[in-house]
Amino acid sequence: MTINNASSRADTAAGPPPAAGPGHPPGAGVTAAAGVSWIAAIPGDTAGQRHILTRLVEAAGDDPRLRWIEMTGSLARGAGDALSDIDAGLGFADDAWDADDDAAGAVAATEQLLHGFGPVADCFRQRFPGQDSASCWHLVTLYESGVQLSLVIMPASWRQGLPPLSVALYDADAILARLYLPPSADASAENAREWACLAWMALGDIAKYAERGSGWEARARLEEARGLLWQLWAIALGATYPAFGLTSVLDTPGAQLPPGIEATAPALVTADVLSAAAALADLLDSVSEQAARRVAFEPPGRLRDWVRSRLAHAADDGSPGTA
Repeated sequence: MTINNASSRADTAAGPPPAAGPGHPPGAGVTAAAGVSWIAAIPGDTAGQRHILTRLVEAAGDDPRLRWIEMTGSLARGAGDALSDIDAGLGFADDAWDADDDAAGAVAATEQLLHGFGPVADCFRQRFPGQDSASCWHLVTLYESGVQLSLVIMPASWRQGLPPLSVALYDADAILARLYLPPSADASAENAREWACLAWMALGDIAKYAERGSGWEARARLEEARGLLWQLWAIALGATYPAFGLTSVLDTPGAQLPPGIEATAPALVTADVLSAAAALADLLDSVSEQAARRVAFEPPGRLRDWVRSRLAHAADDGSPGTA
């Protein structure tokens, strides 16, 4: 979900939201019934996601503290499948949002709500920068069904409208009834030059680290340079949210990959990537254990088990191809 518009100001454009989603005329909201009806028609093998979304929208319709729900990502585009995460945002009534920066009451109430939608395998929360130095919160919930909900919650008034590629599933106060273009929806010439300069600097460092025999540092800088290249390619394609790089490229209908990109990523064979991922998982266990000896924390054991199961299942499939 695009969240930087919670803390920044940009021009808004009057007019109806994108055609996808329940839709509403300018100035009108979206009822819970309309949102549930639209969710039911989401195509693909998405029964698990539709269940969670339906419960969320129904809860909003019954709870006056919940003022709007928006969704983005593959499900919003009608391109979701059984593996799609739910990327959504929730507006909490301003007068129900805690005055303290932790928003403990709103966060706890939302987590309690989400945990009632089905058995939860694991969850965590992240503090995101919000408006006027305040914070909003990113709540990630992994259900035992395998559905992952990524939900950003904030005071309802922080939202200035509906961003591109998002749909309004519930909108009690017509806050999402106009289009809103967050700064990240586009890129400036300054952005493009910065990304190009950083990419060239990263490539220069590869030569330095190669001469020093520091292969890991060289590989890390190669990945950084390629990430910046994807951002520039997204600009070239006219993709929305070019700062998201490869994700934005792949989300652009009909987008072509830059010619020769395969040569920048050696060993892109699925089996090799999965083998490397399994090795990294082993290292992550070991390193997490060592780190916990110095800074006490509880590694996400259930999340770890779920990821390992996914990796093992993918390896057992043994399908040839490239990653």
